[in-house]
Amino acid sequence: MKNGTSRWVLGHRVSPIETVGDYGMLHIETGPDVPGPPPHHHDDAAEFFYILDGALEVFANGEWKRIETGESFNVPQGVVHTFRNPTDRATTWLTAFSPRGFEKFFVAFGVPVEEEDAVQRSVSEEMIGRVIAECADFGMILAKQPQG
Repeated sequence: MKNGTSRWVLGHRVSPIETVGDYGMLHIETGPDVPGPPPHHHDDAAEFFYILDGALEVFANGEWKRIETGESFNVPQGVVHTFRNPTDRATTWLTAFSPRGFEKFFVAFGVPVEEEDAVQRSVSEEMIGRVIAECADFGMILAKQPQG
């Protein structure tokens, strides 16, 4: 049950899900060969990945792990991570943050899906520059690139 405005964020279609309690949740569609954000960590939140359909590779604890339909992966706060869709088809998945708050990042850097050229604008050099310059304001602390 998606609620709110869907946005393209760094090439991913992101839709907020209304929750109660201390966590935020998003429904995400990631196309084939679409990379995730730069490797980063959150000092103030843990993150959860759950694959509804398809597969992702998640980088955490120094290694890549493939998670597929029906599987989940938890990233404790402070752990450097990123993800990618290495497959030839779209992956649909959920992510959640506890405590809530990081979902504001997706509003700040997202382009509403109904806007012209939304996907292209979400991955433009200008947008990527903004994300790199401002992501720490939202609790996303950039790290070195993973190996592999």
